[in-house]
Amino acid sequence: MKNTGTAFWLHAALLTVFIGASSAPSPLYEFYAREWGLGSAAVTVVFAVYAVAVLLTLLVVGSLADHLGTRPVLLGAVALQIGAMMTFAFAPGPEMLLAARALQGVATGAAMGAAGAALLAFEGVGRRGRGSLVNSAASPVGLSIGALGSASLVRFLPEPTKTVYFFLAALLLVLGTALLWLPSAGRKAPGWLRSLVPEAKVPSSARKTMAATMPVAAATWALAGFYLSLGPALAHSITKDSSVLVGGLALFALFVPGALAILVVRRWSDRNTLLTGVLSLIAGISLTVLAVQLGSAPLYFTGTMVAGVGFGSGYFGAMRMTLPLCGPHERIGMLSSIYLICYLGFSVPAVAAGLLVAVAGMKGTTLIYGAALVLAAVPALVLTAKATTRNNPIDLVAGTPAAS
Repeated sequence: MKNTGTAFWLHAALLTVFIGASSAPSPLYEFYAREWGLGSAAVTVVFAVYAVAVLLTLLVVGSLADHLGTRPVLLGAVALQIGAMMTFAFAPGPEMLLAARALQGVATGAAMGAAGAALLAFEGVGRRGRGSLVNSAASPVGLSIGALGSASLVRFLPEPTKTVYFFLAALLLVLGTALLWLPSAGRKAPGWLRSLVPEAKVPSSARKTMAATMPVAAATWALAGFYLSLGPALAHSITKDSSVLVGGLALFALFVPGALAILVVRRWSDRNTLLTGVLSLIAGISLTVLAVQLGSAPLYFTGTMVAGVGFGSGYFGAMRMTLPLCGPHERIGMLSSIYLICYLGFSVPAVAAGLLVAVAGMKGTTLIYGAALVLAAVPALVLTAKATTRNNPIDLVAGTPAAS
């Protein structure tokens, strides 16, 4: 297929921008809270609306690209995302903010499975694993750039609640236009209407492996959800600095080490990659909780960066072990199922944390949330530690050779 290299990187850019756009409102939540009198519970509801919209969209249209091809689905997602950016920019109150987040969730849910499947289709002969690598790296790279980029635009440019959304809309318009000139992935098959019936598809060849790896992926996204919803407020509380850049740096400190960790561990065995992720996740969360209790900003950012290593390597390890286990016609359904699990971990605990803040305060909530994440990671640590040695890396459950 012609232009597969260009198509690969265009879809990588699209996926990164879609995920980055999801973190762009995070540094603005406190601005919205002051402007419209929103409490922490209301802020996490705004955050949760996005995640719920993503989940529902993944269930309904997750397999649509299997019948129409990836390009029509992605073009529709780009149009919806631009509409969401404009709704954000001109939102007069919290109701329209909720509408913008819901529309953004639908657009992102439609794009994630299609763009991810296109990355696997266009990774190229002899480059097996590149699609899984970029699928994993797009999340921390997009989230870090979106958070800090949004905070910087808000801090240094006029119209803080508009500029960032205008910029993202323009970028999406350029990428969407480029998509028209490049090949589409995915087969075109009848039955697209029937595919809209909510369904999560996991190939039988991948079920045992997913049972072992997805708790790790869900835990990493539960950490991301906490930071994206309450992280900026927590950073301001610890540093005693209300600058929007401080909130953006807290997210940057989590996601940049995550992206760098993926580059470091990409040639490691599956077992060592996942073990590094779980251990870093436990250590980083523990340090962060301790920092919040002590009120130590340096320890907080150190713990955040260590947890970021856990986010990147744990999520990448889980993706790398599961994605190669499905056939070409199963990619989109498989990716939708993985994202469905991750976004459940991303949304439900974060909403619970937002409600808990009103009762336990920020310190108490961080302690309870951190303890819950550590406890959730322990079974995965035990499973990973019991796997075979580094010299003979075997799939943790299924008993097939590791994809490395």
